[in-house]
Amino acid sequence: RLSLAAPTLINMGVCCIVLWSYPDSLNTSQALELLQNRLKLLGSTLVGNWVVDCEVLQSTAATATNTQGKSVYFIHSSEYPRSTFTVLDPSYTCLVADNTLDSIFAHLKPFYTPRKGLRIESRGYRHEVKEKYVVKFASVTFSATSKAVIVEIENRDDSTVSTAWGPLTEFTKALLHTSEQIQIPEHVQKSLDGRYAPADSMVQYAHIFNQIRKTGGK
Repeated sequence: RLSLAAPTLINMGVCCIVLWSYPDSLNTSQALELLQNRLKLLGSTLVGNWVVDCEVLQSTAATATNTQGKSVYFIHSSEYPRSTFTVLDPSYTCLVADNTLDSIFAHLKPFYTPRKGLRIESRGYRHEVKEKYVVKFASVTFSATSKAVIVEIENRDDSTVSTAWGPLTEFTKALLHTSEQIQIPEHVQKSLDGRYAPADSMVQYAHIFNQIRKTGGK
């Protein structure tokens, strides 16, 4: 993680962010309604809205030569309104700064250009479950076209990856009715005994957005 004039970010627990492979018999709206009903059965409380948006920039050198060059994921989250998260692909290094970074990148247009059709947004609701978990879920849209359903679950009681990941993923699998193993992302694995930070979530989002780009979503 890197910082550049970064604002103070609130403490947070470890987060697991996944694409949900919901039943093929459902459309996106029905899948979101199903997840909402499961949370109601768990006694969840609706605590507001959340939004993550992302613009993908690509190296102009790669565009000119028609090669696979470096991409930059320019991410904003309503959870951290004063911050901009910039994730570099393929290294997946995350730069955290205040929102003046937006104006800095405006001067980088000779080197990076926005990828056409890659304005990405997830917009949905936040739920609390038994004052331990915060669950956020929404459809992922690429230029207003729904591509997938993304789910983020935070274990508020624990910010240490090595102790939080197991219980967190068990809760995630139970909520999504899946038996698939949820692996610790590589960048999180490297800091197993360190403290989880918002930048770790933004790198998970960048990984998932890249996965959707390659596979087309559900």
